[in-house]
Amino acid sequence: MKDFLNKMSEKASDMKDAVSESFSMDKLSEKIASISDGAKDKITQTTNDLISLSPIIEEMGYKTTSISVTVGLPPDVTFHFQKTADVSAERRAEIMAQHKDKALLGTVVKMLVTTDEYRDKLKLGAFKFNNIDVCIGLTPGMTIQLVPEEN
Repeated sequence: MKDFLNKMSEKASDMKDAVSESFSMDKLSEKIASISDGAKDKITQTTNDLISLSPIIEEMGYKTTSISVTVGLPPDVTFHFQKTADVSAERRAEIMAQHKDKALLGTVVKMLVTTDEYRDKLKLGAFKFNNIDVCIGLTPGMTIQLVPEEN
């Protein structure tokens, strides 16, 4: 995975250079097309691995509402979740122990729990919590979506 991320970082740097030289869609297309078959296979495998985690993550109280795959420089996969239930830390630990062979599961669950804890600290006022987006890519991240409460 580290080699994959390093290669993607190099490609992103090359793309930045191409864009800064002159904004050319042709050059940008060439850079995207130059992603090796190995990198494309890795993107596909990572996406498939993450898709297979959805039922397990649902046991932990988070439903996958959609998945966005960005095939570009850098590539990423974003999972969009809604919290459906409060699951105790003990139950999460049990589920994690049952699936300890799934490397990405721990990362995704940790991101969901961290985001959920952050959400609990927010003073939402006229807003309600709607989604947690977890992005797996060169720069992993989380996004919380808040929407206005309906009257």
